[in-house]
Amino acid sequence: MEKRDLSNGDRNFYKENGYLHIPKFFDEDYCKKLMDEAERVAAGDYRFYLTMHKESELFLETLRHPAILRVLDQLQSARMIPIGSVYFFCKPGNKREQGSVWHQDNYAAKAPEGSYFVCAIALDDADIDNGSLIVFPGTHKLGNLPSQPKKNIERLESGEIKVYPVGNPTEVPEGYEQKQLTYKRGDLILIHGLLLHGAFPNLSKDRWRRKLYMHYIKDGDPFWPGWNARRSLIDRGDFNDATPLGSDLTKESAIV
Repeated sequence: MEKRDLSNGDRNFYKENGYLHIPKFFDEDYCKKLMDEAERVAAGDYRFYLTMHKESELFLETLRHPAILRVLDQLQSARMIPIGSVYFFCKPGNKREQGSVWHQDNYAAKAPEGSYFVCAIALDDADIDNGSLIVFPGTHKLGNLPSQPKKNIERLESGEIKVYPVGNPTEVPEGYEQKQLTYKRGDLILIHGLLLHGAFPNLSKDRWRRKLYMHYIKDGDPFWPGWNARRSLIDRGDFNDATPLGSDLTKESAIV
């Protein structure tokens, strides 16, 4: 894929809303490779997978893909370091995946405000029918909101993994309205670590909602690795090809 650069409009939209949607970031062939590799790893056990990048070289390469790192560095005006990933299958009619409650991602990473960042690749078209992402624009400016700690995943005595709705339940502050996003396979969705968001279960009878979430931290900032997610610093592998921050920011890209 060709290099992408953010426009000033992109950066301003993200600053005001706490998310950014970039259409057609990855092509069909690359998305198909990710889906095939996820099928290999899961072997029919469809749920959400923490640390998918530790199970597959392709997912590790994606986590530190130069085109993604270039965009994140520009958006955050900082060198962003990959630290983790989660893969959601969201098979239609699969009761093992229950969507996610309203939450901020930083409840888990416990990073300094504005440091933790999430980037998602949509691997299926998604809308209200199969439970696309819902965001509350502007809530990233409120800092860390109070939430109720709860389990997201549990290993039973039988060895079976039980999953719960993702996230620590967080009350929606007064005056903020939800926005249900619509996106296509290959789109990139960039999410501030403090943006309140969530998703309903996939209630569609025949449509999947596969998505790869990738986690990043500003270089040098601390974070909590987590008991299950096991976030850890990952070598970007680009020391000979660093992206100058703020370079080539004149191209316009679509905002949805």
